[in-house]
Amino acid sequence: MKILIADFQIASYSGIVEYVAAMVRAFHDLGHTVDIVQMTSGSINQKTYQRKIKEFESGEWQKKLKIHSQSGAYEQDKTLGYWKNNYYGYFLPPNNRIGVFEEDALEHWHKLADDADIILWNFMPTKNSMWKKKDKKLDFWWRFFDLPSTVKQIFLVHDAYFNVRASNVSALKDKIYFLACAHLAAYQCCEEIGIPRVLLFNPRYIDDDAKMLIKMMNNRNVDFFAAHNFKSMKHIEELVACVPYLPTKAEVRIAGTGIEYFYMTSKEKIKPRYICTSERDPDLPKQLDGKISLWDRALQYGMNYVGLLTGGDVVNTLKNTKFAVDPSWSKHYAKYCRTHINGFIIEAMLNGAYPVLRDYRGLEKVENDNIYDPLFENIRAIIIPWDATPKQFAEYLKEAMRMPQAKFLSDTKHNFELVKQLFNAKQNAKEIIRLAKGGKKLIQQELEIGEDSETVKNITSDIMENFFNIKLPIKWKTK
Repeated sequence: MKILIADFQIASYSGIVEYVAAMVRAFHDLGHTVDIVQMTSGSINQKTYQRKIKEFESGEWQKKLKIHSQSGAYEQDKTLGYWKNNYYGYFLPPNNRIGVFEEDALEHWHKLADDADIILWNFMPTKNSMWKKKDKKLDFWWRFFDLPSTVKQIFLVHDAYFNVRASNVSALKDKIYFLACAHLAAYQCCEEIGIPRVLLFNPRYIDDDAKMLIKMMNNRNVDFFAAHNFKSMKHIEELVACVPYLPTKAEVRIAGTGIEYFYMTSKEKIKPRYICTSERDPDLPKQLDGKISLWDRALQYGMNYVGLLTGGDVVNTLKNTKFAVDPSWSKHYAKYCRTHINGFIIEAMLNGAYPVLRDYRGLEKVENDNIYDPLFENIRAIIIPWDATPKQFAEYLKEAMRMPQAKFLSDTKHNFELVKQLFNAKQNAKEIIRLAKGGKKLIQQELEIGEDSETVKNITSDIMENFFNIKLPIKWKTK
């Protein structure tokens, strides 16, 4: 099969880059032709492309970065040879970049896509991500989906905001074969969209004969490691706040950057939530109330901040980590799941580190206990309540440090096999191909189909008719 992975360029790709890399390799290993295409605001010439490649190869790009840049280093994709990083995504050659405002944009796209068997879409323009160039508005974006019915177009859903941020996907239901959801929260939110959907967990490339690295807990010198994009829902500050209550010998290593890193560490623009207060920390010494930042206090107690790491550096650290910590929680995600497991934790379990997660139960007045989560029900992890105080958070981590060697080894082996089963990119690729070959009838038998909620209908109408001036339903040219 000929398979394309396409998207309309966005500001920050984060873990989606690793998602794409895993699927590219999986399709390739299964014997299919796979490539990546990106819709961009402007095309580039071959000369510019080659100049950038030289910068990546020589390390010049890295020298240009600010000390805490979100972009990080570029690494080369082992399958396709393209250069990529977790912020900007893939840096593609001119033929793989569609400058949407160029006169030949649609023609260029059709040359690449009309004979494809499967197209996996990552993103589409929305009201908030509208592009403009020379007073032109991208109001024709939907024409990129006007492809022959022989092309099975599948949308990859990466978060639990898809039903509100990308509701306009419902206007494309005649062209979208199904939604492939990367986690349970994404799957549950898509119940509000009348397109077939399947739960295919956020993939990682795993060799069929892969075995977990056996490195005992006592031989791993990083007690707690967290590598995340600093967003509000990640609640990195809650891990930071617990550091003073941990034993002085505990090695706490934090990697990553992002907008909340700036607000957490800034002297002038620090957010109030990142200052030590007795309101959020009832065990805080009175003399520190409102007097010091969470970040500075944690540094005083030995927290090790290592900046932004490449994917390879994160994996190498995980191989030497006892407990991988994801402190995130979200009121919104609580509607759909009991805990959310991101790519960092998946990598942790593949490398023998023990996961530390948050429990969303009780966060929202939602019966999320009734939602079956094949991951949460089977994972072996340290589970910390979402509303734990800094000292309580630390108590869970201190208890983890006392875990018997045998339990650590047994549980991490169990988690490795669980990830191998649920997050296997090859299995995902096989499932996508099987469903794409099956036709609509098979899809309807195999996949659940939601129904457009009033919210989705209203947002879609607002975006398509009032914003893009496109009358619904769309009249497609290609059958």
